[in-house]
Amino acid sequence: MAGFRQHGEYHLDCDGYVLKLDASGLVNEETIAAYAREVLDRIRSFDGEPFAIYSSYDPQVLLTHDAEATLRNNIAARMAVGMCAAALNLSQSDHRLTVAAQIGGLYDEFGLPWREFESYEEAKPWLDDQISQARSRRAKS
Repeated sequence: MAGFRQHGEYHLDCDGYVLKLDASGLVNEETIAAYAREVLDRIRSFDGEPFAIYSSYDPQVLLTHDAEATLRNNIAARMAVGMCAAALNLSQSDHRLTVAAQIGGLYDEFGLPWREFESYEEAKPWLDDQISQARSRRAKS
């Protein structure tokens, strides 16, 4: 069965235990699937340690319905292997409220702490604190 080509683009990087995502365009299921595979490859190197994600979106980012459903499954899988928090930078988004509702709503659904920030520098201390708290909780259990 033939698939669709990817729509939208992303770039993934790491800063310690923080995954950094830059996304652009209208993102479809195929792009989310490629992104999910790359995320799983990256988090394997964390060896089960808690990690967080920082996502920055350009003015045009929106998720198709199928992409949103795929992302829902990916969030559950990531939380199962240590994702403890998410930061969104929607400062450039033309669809800030919609994207916050789409992605933030998914994080809320799973009880994952998340916040909006204007820059990575602003988000980093909060993300590091969330990772530290998750490590402490894990050490106590």
